[in-house]
Amino acid sequence: MKKYITYTRFLIGILMLLHTGITCLSQTPVTRIYTDHSGYFTSSTSSPVSVDVATQNLIAFRTGSTVWSTGVNNAALTANGITFVPLNFNAMPATVSGSSSSAVIGLGRQYGGFSTTPAANGCYPAVTPPFGGNVSSYLTDGQNGLDLSTAVFNIGGTIGYTVSMIDPASIGDGVPDIVVTQTGDLNSSVWDKFRFLNASNVLVGTEVDVNFSAVSAVARPYWKFYTLGGACGASTAGTRDLRLLAFDFADLGITISNYTSIARFQHILTPNSDVAFVAYNTISAVILPITLLSFEAQQENDEVRIRWRTATEINTDYFVIERSADGYNWEQVVRRAAAGNSHAELQYEEFDENPLNDVSYYRLKQTDFDGNYTYSNIVAVNIEGKPVELFPNPVSGILSVRGENVGKIRVLNLLGQDVTGKTMVVNASKTFVQIDVSTLDKGYYIIRSKGRSYPVIVE
Repeated sequence: MKKYITYTRFLIGILMLLHTGITCLSQTPVTRIYTDHSGYFTSSTSSPVSVDVATQNLIAFRTGSTVWSTGVNNAALTANGITFVPLNFNAMPATVSGSSSSAVIGLGRQYGGFSTTPAANGCYPAVTPPFGGNVSSYLTDGQNGLDLSTAVFNIGGTIGYTVSMIDPASIGDGVPDIVVTQTGDLNSSVWDKFRFLNASNVLVGTEVDVNFSAVSAVARPYWKFYTLGGACGASTAGTRDLRLLAFDFADLGITISNYTSIARFQHILTPNSDVAFVAYNTISAVILPITLLSFEAQQENDEVRIRWRTATEINTDYFVIERSADGYNWEQVVRRAAAGNSHAELQYEEFDENPLNDVSYYRLKQTDFDGNYTYSNIVAVNIEGKPVELFPNPVSGILSVRGENVGKIRVLNLLGQDVTGKTMVVNASKTFVQIDVSTLDKGYYIIRSKGRSYPVIVE
């Protein structure tokens, strides 16, 4: 993957040589946007357009003299004669904490239609916000998560984003790595803060404070507003200034010597912060495509129940629960399909039907459709159990297995192949199982019970 990223960076570098005026970014304001409103729409800081939309996705943006595409609709740019550097941006899956009680949901004014009669506050006809009060979902919806017509206003608190890896070639190369949005009214006395943290929540690089009041508006969309409970009229409908800002990793103090310690990106908000999304260049970084709320495992009778919850999933293919006896060597327990793309909280549950005796370690591997994967935290479960007794041994017919907690029985040949299906269970309880092994070829076999192995000879 790193070779691919580096090669792609090389190609972008060649394309950049065709443009003039490209310099390394330093909290660079976006001076023009291109969206898919009505197929194609553009607005700039020199003449911000008041646009009335139901939905619009960011398809490109300009910093300096360079237009960077987001990968949402390059064909629309080409059809309208726009010269651009092709990139791909996705919204960062967000975990919001400590949000303000005064936070409201903003929707493009034409979402579901709009009329000032009879509701002067602009909530007629009545519509239901698409994700209810799930704040994180409004920060990742639309194509590539780049919908500029949904946002959370007066959000407050912090937003965290898990970062799996960044490409060192992207540091200080003049190509935007992160794009942030500010969609509403501001208080110039309080500033947003952006920073990278390591796994221990210690600052990596430099915390950057941003006064969005000093950033020029690139457009003035019309909005209507809802409470987190879905009631309309949280604020009077009207236009709000839209501002975008681009970062290179170097702007945040990231260097060759510290980038490997990055674990997450954090946006510290003010009570006046209004966010549509925070997006990242997929060539520059690998971001965990799910927001994992929890991952836990606990013993339940003779099994281990494993549960996890996600707040959002973007481009997520499947999950694998892995188990280890020592925390270093891992094996797959079960594979589970993911939702693909979801903006609702989802709960998953699986069982390890044949856990190891003593301590078992579990982790969750999440893989997206691009083949990229990340791991959850590791949890431990202590299973107490005693060895089982097998008799008769050697055996030619019925093998009896007796113990305090026998669990699920597996029969393996000496090649490690599972031949349980060639046998038949004739009697089973929690403490006593009888298996007919007369259909097996004569030889040595391994009986697996509760993570332990027992040799048996079939005559």
